[in-house]
Amino acid sequence: MEDIFVVKRCNKIIIQGRRAGEAAHGAPIAAHWYRIADTRTDGFIGDGYDLEEDAVRECRRLNAASCRA
Repeated sequence: MEDIFVVKRCNKIIIQGRRAGEAAHGAPIAAHWYRIADTRTDGFIGDGYDLEEDAVRECRRLNAASCRA
């Protein structure tokens, strides 16, 4: 049986601001975060996770709970 919930990696751009009097500001920082996707609806569950391990742990819990139902 396929997993209903899967972890998706999403891109995140962090824009650095500048203080008054500074001529230039730093370049944006490329980062990523993780969301749990529902393969049945193509929707997302929860607010997202900064660590992949946290998203995978929650994804396993959701898949295990959906198998019992």
